Amino acid sequence: MKFKLLFISLLYWLSSSALAAEAVVHPSPTGSLLKMILGLMLVLGVMAGVAYLVKRMLPGVGHQQSTIHIVGSASVGTRERVVVLEVGDRWLVVGVAPGQVSAIANLEKGMTTLADKVDSLETNAQISHAETLASSFGKILKNSASKFTEKTNG
Repeated sequence: MKFKLLFISLLYWLSSSALAAEAVVHPSPTGSLLKMILGLMLVLGVMAGVAYLVKRMLPGVGHQQSTIHIVGSASVGTRERVVVLEVGDRWLVVGVAPGQVSAIANLEKGMTTLADKVDSLETNAQISHAETLASSFGKILKNSASKFTEKTNG
C-alpha cells in the first residue's frame, strides 16, 4: 500500500509539473512591436548623431567656403535672370538663361546703379550706334508727325 501511495504521489507531482510547464506565458505581440519600434528609433538616433558629428567635425563638409556671393537677382523672363555676384572686391552682373551664363558688366564693389559705370565710360566715348538709331528714329517720327498735322490743319 505504501508503494501505491508513493506511486500515486509521484504521478501527481509529475502531472502538476507538466501542467506548470504548459502554463508558460507567451510574449504579447504588442510588447514585441514596442521593442522593435524602440530599437529602430535607437538606430535612427545613432545615425542622426553620427551625421551631425561628421558635419561639425570635418572641414568643408556641409558648409561651403566660397569667394562668390550672390548680392541680388531679378527675373527678366520666364527662364532668364540677371544676377549680381560679388567676387573679391568686384561685382559681376551676369545674365543667366538655360544652358548659358553671359557677362553683362564688371563693376566696383558697392556701385548701386549701372548709370555710375555708364557715366564713367561715356566721358571720352563717341555716340553709340543705338543713340544714332534713336536720334534718326526721332527725326523721322517728328517729320511724319508734322506732315500729319499739316494735312489735318490744311
